[in-house]
Amino acid sequence: MSPFNKRLAPPRMFGLPLLAALSGLGTLMGLLSAVVLPSPFATLALLVGLSALPPGIWAASIGDDIVFARVYWVCYGDTKAASEEALWV
Repeated sequence: MSPFNKRLAPPRMFGLPLLAALSGLGTLMGLLSAVVLPSPFATLALLVGLSALPPGIWAASIGDDIVFARVYWVCYGDTKAASEEALWV
């Protein structure tokens, strides 16, 4: 039996975890807005678009393991103990 339970799967949008999809859309909208907006707003849109990129990369790299990371941090917060299997986090 697989240790991964489909009930715990993170919500998906466009086949990506929700945070990765939303960050990708935020990056795309920020970069496209930077092209069409006037100068001061273009800089702001570029910064917002680029700031949305790191959370999306993180969420895409973690993927479905976010469930195990969430369980690990809840357990660690309660007991301050980490199992050997969960030390990858």
